[in-house]
Amino acid sequence: MNRPYPRRGDVAGILLMAVVLAAIGFVLLFFPGREQQNFGFGPEWQCTRVEKGDPICVRLVDKAAPKQN
Repeated sequence: MNRPYPRRGDVAGILLMAVVLAAIGFVLLFFPGREQQNFGFGPEWQCTRVEKGDPICVRLVDKAAPKQN
């Protein structure tokens, strides 16, 4: 089976797509974004997205704080 040799445009297209996919992978790995949002609450809150509806947020307990009776 005789295959044609890749032309200059073919090689350029393959390299361009490789660069675009590498850039998308870099952005997704180093800038995850939405998973780490706190939805306007402070750092003492931990929020989790749910499939349907609003996120569920829980206030973290400070173990160094004195107990209140």
